[in-house]
Amino acid sequence: MKPSWKHFYPQIKTAVLNLDSLDSLLQQAVEKIIALYQAECLLWSGLELGVADALRVFTTPATANRYAASLGFAYPPPPLPHWGGTEPHDTAVRQFRPRSLPHWLLDQQNLPQLLQLETGELIIPITNRGSLFESDAAGCTTANSLQFVVQLFRSTAPLPHSTDAPIETSLIAGSTASMTTATNCTVPIQGWSLTELESLEIICSQLGLAYSALYWRQRLEQSRQQAALVGRISHLLNSTLNPDEIVGRIVAELGLGLHCDRSILVDLRHDPVNTLAVWDHPGQELPPLDQRQIRQAYWQNVIEMFMQGGASYLQMGLNEPAADPLQVWLHDIGAQSVLVVPLFIQEQFFGGVALLAYQHQRTYLIDELQTIRQVADQAAIALTNAQHYQRLWRRQEALRMQNNSLQRAILRDELTQLMNRRSLERELEQLSMAAIWSMHPPFCVIVCDIDYFKHVNDAHGHLTGDEVLQEVAQRLQGQLRRGTPAYRYGGEEFVIILTDTPLDQAVEVSERLRRAMRSAPFVTKAGALEVSASFGIAQQDPSCDHSAWDVLQRADKALYEAKRQGRDRVYALETQG
Repeated sequence: MKPSWKHFYPQIKTAVLNLDSLDSLLQQAVEKIIALYQAECLLWSGLELGVADALRVFTTPATANRYAASLGFAYPPPPLPHWGGTEPHDTAVRQFRPRSLPHWLLDQQNLPQLLQLETGELIIPITNRGSLFESDAAGCTTANSLQFVVQLFRSTAPLPHSTDAPIETSLIAGSTASMTTATNCTVPIQGWSLTELESLEIICSQLGLAYSALYWRQRLEQSRQQAALVGRISHLLNSTLNPDEIVGRIVAELGLGLHCDRSILVDLRHDPVNTLAVWDHPGQELPPLDQRQIRQAYWQNVIEMFMQGGASYLQMGLNEPAADPLQVWLHDIGAQSVLVVPLFIQEQFFGGVALLAYQHQRTYLIDELQTIRQVADQAAIALTNAQHYQRLWRRQEALRMQNNSLQRAILRDELTQLMNRRSLERELEQLSMAAIWSMHPPFCVIVCDIDYFKHVNDAHGHLTGDEVLQEVAQRLQGQLRRGTPAYRYGGEEFVIILTDTPLDQAVEVSERLRRAMRSAPFVTKAGALEVSASFGIAQQDPSCDHSAWDVLQRADKALYEAKRQGRDRVYALETQG
């Protein structure tokens, strides 16, 4: 078949009309060029982004294998759908990631020009103004104008019968016959006829125009999607969802909108690092993040860089030459790259949003980074609002209790009129929400147990025991500030949660409660009884507590120690921090 752009143009036109992806357009172009010219073809794309990680090479596996030693091709992603709807085969064009770049490509980025390498490959750069068969009138090229480069090679290409001499670019007919090098010297091109070069010029020019049309259409669509993403997240901030739901939705919207494999929000202030929210792409089967707590040592360099204001984001790949502890974490979770954007709450460093790529290393464009920055700022607002959510929830609960007698019956202990275990569990669930857990000041849990209560029941009967329980409840609640409820946890055990209270203040409150038990005998129908109680205290510790239930469990251990040491005393577990 005689090479002709007419065999190629209909496919380009169809790709543009169908709004095909850029990858699909380039795949089809390489397949057609290989068929038309019986040559090996490599098409280097992603050059307009100016980032080495964004480079892709479209070629056949056979050609990729021939260049594998010099370019170090990484394992390619799954093949693109084959042109014409048929199943892909061994000679189908696929997308590869080069780990190293040839020197001539670096030269092309600085000064795009048509040339033939000493090894025989024909290099055709395509800029945003078309192919470079024609010299620039001003003798220069617009910065970052290079879109992609076509690399062609034929081991045995017959010269045209019309001449025995090499074809020079200065001899190409038509309006584009004046291509020269930067030194104004003609460049001899071996193994390609004049007709082939003319048709290649037309094909590359048309391909460049089609690429530009699809590229800017894709960028416009991406901008529209990113604006819609920011709008949806702004709407979330004004919703009635609880902080955990809002933060989870923000992380999900970000991951879906930026097309990453997994997105997470991490609190980097404590060791181990706490993962607040995780979103996995529904189309990916990713290894689970078994441990929601991650060693802070992995992130130490990142934390220091962000706290010192050294960067507004960090992109890191698994195989980058500069070793970093975060690469160990990437290896452990099976990811190829990560983008981390810092979060600051009221000008204090909090953590970051991390977007993970598992299939291959991902590079983000400037406008994508700007969108992620906006979303991270909105996540910071959501976390700031979480600080006030607990107080608001308590006020709403108090109003519901006042206005709803059934609600009071459900959440109050019938004997003592304290809040019951069910109410305590609701409070612990609220405190345990990941967003609130990371934001509110430390709280303390006090567990109180009546000493020798079994002896009271055995000696005086359960009715007297009930009187003692009621009196203990009154003395406890009477010593607490308004709005701080005491809970009957079960039997003769009571729980008090002191929000925004450090451990030393909780010890003072517990001592006041203990003295209140001993301040006067308990008056019962069986007579006056001396009653004491023991108290165990634990303060929330992010380094070991994953939820408010963990704090309660540690307070229970402290109570056991108070009992072991002789009862009628207060024992506090020191935090590990």
